[in-house]
Amino acid sequence: MKMKEIYLTIHYLRQQIIKIAVAIILLTSVYFYVSGYIIDIIDRDLKPKEVQIIATTMLEYPMVRLKIAIVLSLITILPFLIYFVLKNLDKKPTKRSIPWIFSGIFLFIFGIFFTYKILLPTMIKVLTGIALESGVLAYYTVSSFIFFVFVTTVIFGLVFELPLVVTWLAVNNYVSIESLKEKRRYMYVGIVIFAAAVTADPTPISQLMLSFPLILLYELSIFIAGFIVRSRDIHRKSAKIKTSLPKDQ
Repeated sequence: MKMKEIYLTIHYLRQQIIKIAVAIILLTSVYFYVSGYIIDIIDRDLKPKEVQIIATTMLEYPMVRLKIAIVLSLITILPFLIYFVLKNLDKKPTKRSIPWIFSGIFLFIFGIFFTYKILLPTMIKVLTGIALESGVLAYYTVSSFIFFVFVTTVIFGLVFELPLVVTWLAVNNYVSIESLKEKRRYMYVGIVIFAAAVTADPTPISQLMLSFPLILLYELSIFIAGFIVRSRDIHRKSAKIKTSLPKDQ
């Protein structure tokens, strides 16, 4: 009986993996066409006038388009993968999982907007200015500029999922609200170190621009998690009191 269950589980997982692979291939085909427009938008919005974008090999431009298409495919399918995992971990995932997924999508979009509109323009302006002031001509390859901008935007969009992760851990009792408050100083230091590591800007401008919203998001996650936990405890206490009251004869 156990061997049969294992076989059915493996067969089920194999079917899901095949579906995911087919979906990624189809989405990549679609996004490969869209990636050309994304490159044009990045070039128009973020490339300084003094910079020239070049391709050093024949395959560099199409390979950058393919990489962008693959990343977009993975991003598109990620919410469905998360829902699939939660569905198999929780017997009643619908009402409880959907708010988490939509919250994650919102934070991801917010992170992308902040990075693309505020963080990257400042970072690119500072780094390009340093090169130009040194008398160096600014020639960037498609991969080093376009794909760098795209991947950086996606990564920082994922980084902005921090409050969702912290809230989920607190609500599910993996960490306590008190420990999150007590260790906030260490989190601040960790956030600043992380921002310094991932921002290529040698000045503290980009580092502070990334650290400040992440610290605010961390504090927001503590507040939200505390509110949810308190509301849940109040509900449980009221339910317990109701069950302990004697029933009318």
